[in-house]
Parts: sequence; structure tokens; C-alpha cells
Amino acid sequence: LFIVFLSIKLFRINNSRWKLFLLALPFLKILCDLAYRGIPTSSVVYSGINPLTLLPKHQTLTIGAGFSEFGPIFNLVFSANNTDGKTYSASGADYLFALLAKHFGTIAPIALLVTTLMISMFFILRRFWTSSFFEQVRRTQRKNGKSLGDVKLDWRTVDIYSTPDYEGTPFTGGVLKPYICLPSRTIEKLDSQEQDAVIKHEIAHIKHLDLFVTMAFKSLGDFFWFIPGCRFLSRKIDRLREIIADEYAVKLGAAPAHLASALLKLKEIPEGSHHAVLHSAFFREKALLKTRVESLLSEQQGRARLGWNNKYLRVL
Repeated sequence: LFIVFLSIKLFRINNSRWKLFLLALPFLKILCDLAYRGIPTSSVVYSGINPLTLLPKHQTLTIGAGFSEFGPIFNLVFSANNTDGKTYSASGADYLFALLAKHFGTIAPIALLVTTLMISMFFILRRFWTSSFFEQVRRTQRKNGKSLGDVKLDWRTVDIYSTPDYEGTPFTGGVLKPYICLPSRTIEKLDSQEQDAVIKHEIAHIKHLDLFVTMAFKSLGDFFWFIPGCRFLSRKIDRLREIIADEYAVKLGAAPAHLASALLKLKEIPEGSHHAVLHSAFFREKALLKTRVESLLSEQQGRARLGWNNKYLRVL
């Protein structure tokens, strides 16, 4: 996280899919670490060493930065030097497990691990159940809805419809068979140009497979909720994809003023009884709304620096 936010600040990276990719790197690193490294066999707990019993001056904190064959690295390593002359990796988790075992018995660390994983699974199952239930309700509402036509998007056809049964704001769903729903209250509040801007915003989400990406990163944030920064990062990615969708809608021909106006009008619509945050792009907190409106109406896009405009430097 430190490296990612430092890079974004240093290169003054604008809201773009490059920035979205950089924010995804910490999640990708966690997955790669688990798949490639697995449980670190050199850790003190895995090796059966109690870090609380080590002699003074047998524990070392190393901080360093440099480059590897894969690119820049930043190391913050806490290691323990055992009496056998070997060096073992240590972490906050090692000391937490050792303290739990000391004060509550050897079963306490295992109980903590099982409880943590159960909470992770609860978060994930709740998210999938909520989304599945929402989709079932949506299919029922679609039968009573009115078709507004469809749009051909690459290899998919986007179904656009209106329904009086849903009380919330416009939303999109589906991956193979995408759709856009404009509730009747939305059509009443927005003029034709604002409706067109909203539809283009939703098409941007479908174009970039944002529904799949959002579900993936939110699920990762749910599973790794115990790692500091994971849920914060998943929300950060979710917020950024809305801004990127706004910019892509403008590229598709939507007037920034019309989309900004639609955002403000739709903010007045109360949340529906079957609302799912995953699907709706227009029911958001005030801070994000302010950012999106300012981004749409701003004429200055901060200049990139330190060679960020060079594609090869971006890849590096």
C-alpha cells in the first residue's frame, strides 16, 4: 500500500485504469504470496519456536529498499536468531499466537484462526446470498417492466428496461447477458439527455466488466478482512471505478454537465427496499458524489510527471 500510494502521488497519476491497476497490486500480491510461497516454513511459530523465550538481542528489525528481477522492492522484516544459529522470520501474528498460547492455552491460536476464517466465510456468503436474492427479485420485476430497447456492445447485447417495482436508483447487472434498469422514478426525474448520460455511464461499467471486478475485489476484501487496509482498498477501488465510468461515458458522447446534473437529481431518490450496493452506481455517499461532480465539471486534469506519459516507464 505504501509503495502504491507513493507512486500515485509521485507520478501524479490521474483517475484512470492505470490507477485502478496499481490499486489492485496489493491484492494480487497477497494471492501470489499464498499461491507461490504458501505458509512461510521459516517462521518461528511454524518451526516450533516461542519468540517470547528468545534471549535479548536475538531479534532484529531490518528495513531496506532496492530492486529485484521483478522490479522495485521494499522490505520490512522482523527476524529472530535462535540459539541453533539459524535465523527465522517473525511477524506480529507469531507474537500474537505465542501470547494467546501463554495466557489461554495452546488451543487458543487455533480457535482464533478458525474464528477468523468463519467470519471471512460469513462475509463472502452474505455478499453472494444478497446478490443472488437481488437477482431473483430483479427477474420478477423485469417481467412487469417496459423495454427501452437494447444496445449491441462487442459480443454482448445490453437489455435496457424500465420498471415501476424498483424504488431505488439505476443499476446494471449480468455479465454474459448484461442489463440496465431505469426505475420509473428515474425517468420522471431526468430529462432525455440526462437519461442518455446515465445509460452511457452504465454501459461503461458493462464494457469494463466492472460487476465481475467489483465482486472479485469485494470478496477478497471480505476474506482478508483481518489484514489492515484490505477492506479500505476494496472500497477505494469501488469508488475509483465510478469515476472512470463517468469519464468513459463522456467519451461515449455524454455531456459532463448532464451526467453531473443526473447525479445530483438521483441523490434525492431514497434507497429501495431491495437495494444492493454492488449493482447501483448512483446511490453513493456525499464525499464520492462531490468528487464525481467536481471531476466532471473540472476542465483541468493535472499533468503527469516524471515520465508517466511514456508507456515503457509506466510498464516498468
